[in-house]
Amino acid sequence: MVYPTGFSNEPRPDSIAAYTVEETMSAIRILIADDHALVRESIRAILANEGDMEIVGTAGDGNEAVQLAMTYQPDVVVMDISMPSMYGLHATELIHRAQESTNIIILSMHVNAALVQQALRMGARGYVLKRRATDELPEAIRAAVQGQVFLSPAIPPSYLPR
Repeated sequence: MVYPTGFSNEPRPDSIAAYTVEETMSAIRILIADDHALVRESIRAILANEGDMEIVGTAGDGNEAVQLAMTYQPDVVVMDISMPSMYGLHATELIHRAQESTNIIILSMHVNAALVQQALRMGARGYVLKRRATDELPEAIRAAVQGQVFLSPAIPPSYLPR
């Protein structure tokens, strides 16, 4: 139980019930970058059920992802790799260089050692397979904001950079 500032942990003797206040934690601010509107909306729907997450914007290409990341300064960017105008890994690198505090989770259909390694070297804090996004994306986002790296369990450990 959390009590308002100035109140002790013990209920006052003349009160019937203890004072309670919900813990006020800010939501994890998320930017979604994918060139398919259906995928962006699906990710939004998956994350809408998470009480600690808020979508601050969506981008349809890499350039827009970089611009919106600079504008909104989200806690996490969920980034597709294959996008028009700028490859998602290049956008990842630009965002990471400009805002090291922004965590980037790659969301891809590709299970490829070179892509996983490149993504992590460019600053990504996670790599989630699209086919597992419903189950794994919320966990990956929470891990990233806690300073951890998340990889889909389907990605072999041998894919990690050496």
